[in-house]
Amino acid sequence: MIHQTELRDLLPGMVPFAADVFPDDQAWLSQHLLPLLKIDLGVLRPELAGQAATLLCPIEPYEGCIGETTEEHHNAFTGTNWIAFELTSDNRMRFLGEEGYFIGDQVQDKHALKHITEMRGSYSKARAYFQQHGRLASYSRYGDGEPGEQAWLDTLGGAISYGNWTETAEIPAAFEISILPPMHDRDRTADMEDVTITRDGNKFFAVAEVAGYNWCATGADAIVMLYEPESRTVLFSYDWS
Repeated sequence: MIHQTELRDLLPGMVPFAADVFPDDQAWLSQHLLPLLKIDLGVLRPELAGQAATLLCPIEPYEGCIGETTEEHHNAFTGTNWIAFELTSDNRMRFLGEEGYFIGDQVQDKHALKHITEMRGSYSKARAYFQQHGRLASYSRYGDGEPGEQAWLDTLGGAISYGNWTETAEIPAAFEISILPPMHDRDRTADMEDVTITRDGNKFFAVAEVAGYNWCATGADAIVMLYEPESRTVLFSYDWS
């Protein structure tokens, strides 16, 4: 099992700031989600070579968790702090939720609108920096306005590790989650994974984690990206430490 941390060199099949990520009939997703890094899943499991899923950073939320104010638009695949996609045969990310799940520009709060503008602007600057220098740099709202070079990913592969994202909100009904007790529990052994997530009995595996602010003005402390090969489901949750 591959497990790398602080990935600063792109691996084969990785495409930063990928284009044409969403299906044509879901082009509206680009108003809510910023494509960070397309990852050929063959780098993690050779039998999946050619399947390339894209790590996504939501522009929302300004505060709180994504989806927590749009509960009427939740379904079996989406909920507070959880969103899911189907990886299509042409490697596009088909959202398995409803458009109303996202607030987007409909928000009236002036601070939230400023946040949206800042997220989009910082992403555009980071993309331009990559095109010029071939490296990732963040224009964080906590910096001095100058680009700060960052790792592409904080973690690639490995086991699904426990974090507060596992318990921040209930996982959507299409999935099941099991969290093991801490290592000092007498029934726990070192080879057991902290977290198991399944869909129809099929297990997800860890693809990647990265802080949203590695790429954008701000964002989650960890964007957690998981994949289940049988259903080609890409599942995201967000850790706010």
